[in-house]
Amino acid sequence: MIEAIAASAVPLILAAIGGLISEQAGVLNISLEGCITSGAFTTALVLNTGGSIPLALAAALASGVLFGVLLSAAHIRMGANLFIAGLGINLLVPSLAGLISAKVLGNKGTIRIPAVMLQGFNGIALPIITWLMIPLAVAAVLLIYRSSFGRRIRSAGSSPAFLEARGISSAGVKTSALVISSGMAALSGTFLAFRIEAFVPGMSSGRGWIALVIIWLGFRRYSGILIAAYFFALIEFIAGRVQGISNIPSTLLLALPYTAALIALTLAAVGRKLRNKRHFSALK
Repeated sequence: MIEAIAASAVPLILAAIGGLISEQAGVLNISLEGCITSGAFTTALVLNTGGSIPLALAAALASGVLFGVLLSAAHIRMGANLFIAGLGINLLVPSLAGLISAKVLGNKGTIRIPAVMLQGFNGIALPIITWLMIPLAVAAVLLIYRSSFGRRIRSAGSSPAFLEARGISSAGVKTSALVISSGMAALSGTFLAFRIEAFVPGMSSGRGWIALVIIWLGFRRYSGILIAAYFFALIEFIAGRVQGISNIPSTLLLALPYTAALIALTLAAVGRKLRNKRHFSALK
């Protein structure tokens, strides 16, 4: 049970940490959902065309980087609205995946990964990756708060003029943050594809959006992201178990994580409002 919940949390943690990195640079990555789909599709495509697992990982990462550059060019270079540009990528990727799949594999639907490609990997590497999420969060903390690059990322979000005054392009830093964020989301998709040994249209199932929710529920802290991600993974695990033993419609159970996200956001907003109210009352 614990391992299943931890495994379910991995895609959320990867995408949320990537999203937080870009958010700290002042450019929240709305395209996480599309990048997850891109990573999962690219992984399945490479493994179905004779590629190796390392090549699939590299290609998935490259696909995320590509969409990070695209989002950066649209928003930072051309001034497009960040939300609209990110949403455009989320809509583009599934259609693009279907088009490429039809041309290359003659199939627009599910792309199964040959079991022989994942023999040994799923039994050894994936469990290790599952428990590497906590050290990954620690590494992200060190990157953001203990490195010059991390200080530049935070400065790009809070005081871009500070960077420009020192000859550092804030636009370049924001672009780097978006590229890192999109690449991590694509690797999140790779993990999903490895787990179910296939690419299925719609398999991201809103995980990119939940990752954005996790950022705020985790109070924009890496430790908070871990806690929130494991919470949503627990909800997903419960929904899956209940689906097999009850007569509750599956559509309602599948909506449980999103319902939990809505309730959690509402409670967090109410809590902030009450804290602010008490704070202003104390100042009077």
